[in-house]
Amino acid sequence: MRSVELADVWDARPADRGFMTALATMSFIGLGLELVVDGSVLTVTGDIPTYYPLALQILFWVGLGLAWLALARLLVAWSRRRGVDPMPSEFGTPLSHRTWSRTFVCFVAAVLAAIVLPVFVTDSWSMAPVRNYFELYGMYGPVAWLPMVAWLVYHVGRACLIASFLAYSHRALRLRFSFPAAGFIPWGGVVVGVSLGVVMFLAAGGAVAIATLVSTLLLGIIHVLTGESLRTTAVFTALVFLFL
Repeated sequence: MRSVELADVWDARPADRGFMTALATMSFIGLGLELVVDGSVLTVTGDIPTYYPLALQILFWVGLGLAWLALARLLVAWSRRRGVDPMPSEFGTPLSHRTWSRTFVCFVAAVLAAIVLPVFVTDSWSMAPVRNYFELYGMYGPVAWLPMVAWLVYHVGRACLIASFLAYSHRALRLRFSFPAAGFIPWGGVVVGVSLGVVMFLAAGGAVAIATLVSTLLLGIIHVLTGESLRTTAVFTALVFLFL
């Protein structure tokens, strides 16, 4: 993240850790939008089906994905209004080859953690995109590619909001702790890893929770290595969470 000029408005004031914590909290709460939709369906129908009829399933995933993308962009605009740009320009200081090498190693390790750790815990192996496609094929037949595309929209929107949660929580704790090594600690990865790990433990069990925790900690390291750029972190988050 980098500082930018404050917006020329009457209430303009620089961002503090309270503001960054508020953005992180909004990102986390925004992830619960899916629960609101499921709760509404449960209230109306008395049941939450695994998959809806084709048109409704596509609408559900595309709608959630676009809503999450819109919320992520809104939070970016709000942060810029308070003098912090979480998406630095590409014309900033380029990262060194060594930094990109370390980033790539962390990315590969995060993907391997997402795929391999559940094997050691549950003795079962699967990849989320492949598993989802075969489940959708069993439900909808040859047109399964349509809901699969909708799922990708859903996945990208969710990943962008998770990356926002990571970036803003990281900056909030960076502003809270000022000791010399604070800038090298992946605060965002710790916060998001614990938060989503608890959610995954309740929803999918210990194997997925452990994989989520480890993978997210590595994403936090990637966020630090790449200069706290939300744009870069969002890309890596989407790629890693594709396998969770």
